Amino acid sequence: MRKCIPNRELDELGDGLVRSFLKKSGIRRLPKCVDIEGLANSLGLTVIFEEFAEDDYDKIGFLADGKTPLKIKRAGKIVSFLFPLGTIVADSRLRRDSESGKFRFTIAHEVAHHIMDKHNPSPQFQRTFDAERSYSLEEMRRQFNLVEMQADKLAASLLMPPFVINAALKDFNNGNKICIFGDQVLAPEERIKLNKMAAQIGVSFTALLIRLRQFDMIEYRSLDEYIDSQFIGEVARWKQ
Repeated sequence: MRKCIPNRELDELGDGLVRSFLKKSGIRRLPKCVDIEGLANSLGLTVIFEEFAEDDYDKIGFLADGKTPLKIKRAGKIVSFLFPLGTIVADSRLRRDSESGKFRFTIAHEVAHHIMDKHNPSPQFQRTFDAERSYSLEEMRRQFNLVEMQADKLAASLLMPPFVINAALKDFNNGNKICIFGDQVLAPEERIKLNKMAAQIGVSFTALLIRLRQFDMIEYRSLDEYIDSQFIGEVARWKQ
């Protein structure tokens, strides 16, 4: 079964692939938002939309292997369609402008699967049952979760390489770290900055926050400081 790829390796691989794509595309200045569809195309992948009809409603992205059909809805009918190898199918729900961040991450996630299959190949699950050792359902579940988790991490590396994060911090926070009080509390002005940064990069607020934590670009301060300044201090000013 596939072994875990270290996070630093995933980050370096993602950054390197994005920079290689930019160089081959003739883009001299580092962009503030990665063209993830362009990157997918440069790797020989095609991105299309279809209306998913899978039993699992949470399925919104699919990387075709040329052998596994996908249930989709066409002309009001549900059909099992076999897409060509290297086709990334995105659910048509992701066409909406409000789903832009989710669409981009979905494409990046499927691109990540393609990259990982080449970078760290492993036997297909069907074949493991033909090997000398048989894996239990629990072992298979853990392996599936590991692969999905690593695909998410590589997807984040492709969408948010260091130069993209640094540009957003420079544009909206003078290059400084984002301030968080306690473990999770954001002041209103910090939340506004993060929303602007996420919009520029083309990712969700949550995905950006996770990435900033990974890069150690969060300044943690006392929760008491926030409470005193925003609430206790405000009451004191009212009484004056």
